[in-house]
Amino acid sequence: MGEPKERILWQACTDGDLETVKKLVCDESVNVNWADPEIERTPFYRACGHGWIQIARHMMRNLRVDVMQPTTEGGVGISVASFQGCLDVVSLLLGDPRIDANHPSGTGATPISLACQQGHVELVPLLLADPRVQPNTGKRDQTTPLWFASQNGHLAVVQNLLASGREIDTRMVSLFNSKTAAEQGRLMTNAPKQRYENDADPPRRKINGPLCAALIDEYEGDPVAVRHRLRRQPGVREHFVGHLFALVVFHSDDFVVINERASSFTRRFFKITSQLPLDLQMVLCNRVFGSPRDIILSKHSEPYFKCLARSTTWQQ
Repeated sequence: MGEPKERILWQACTDGDLETVKKLVCDESVNVNWADPEIERTPFYRACGHGWIQIARHMMRNLRVDVMQPTTEGGVGISVASFQGCLDVVSLLLGDPRIDANHPSGTGATPISLACQQGHVELVPLLLADPRVQPNTGKRDQTTPLWFASQNGHLAVVQNLLASGREIDTRMVSLFNSKTAAEQGRLMTNAPKQRYENDADPPRRKINGPLCAALIDEYEGDPVAVRHRLRRQPGVREHFVGHLFALVVFHSDDFVVINERASSFTRRFFKITSQLPLDLQMVLCNRVFGSPRDIILSKHSEPYFKCLARSTTWQQ
């Protein structure tokens, strides 16, 4: 007796076998939401976790596929994709109204919490760009995304959070150890070596822990000044020019965007901001980034998109 079709579909989604997936998903006799008996991971969950964006997209087109079916641990497709840092898959999922962008796992961890915990510096701005994502939602023990990033020494993630323009709560105290994110950053500097997964971790935290804490302390005193400085800081600038600047660059008669090779998340940013009034987009751009012309011509923007301004308003 051959292997059940459901199991074959599950394995195809794990291995990235698109042709097998296409064949089985359209078979009405196949339970497309069959889950393995271990922790009940569905084929869709496996595809998202492995970053198979073509398979995930194909399965989302089939209404029989439950894109929010959880595992026994409460995780769903967007949870595992955020944890693994699958940027294109997360972007695809955020574009589907069926997806809960703040879905909590069994411990209460949201997609942005998982991305911050793992230090996925490119994924965090993508999540923050979605107005539905709540950056201050903590786990059951109130460990927030900022707390996780500080705990693990992910300085670039902390910088992205604080410079995002979203209101970030730095003072929330974790029930885990009664520490704020800044205090946790200092605490992890002197944590026992056995707490880390490998020998490369202690130096990383030794260097970044105090910097995370100092940056959060500074943000508490003057959040506007910190956001302004971080957006011009080398190392962070590239991410904000490439990602968040796309939030205030738009399609209009006064602005031409040339970007045939734009990635899916950049295209999503353009789609979101194209709904804003033109004057509001100009104000946002000038306040956040200074001269749009300087940014357009900067070397950091070239890998993401090239822009030509036809209006002198944009060259002030």
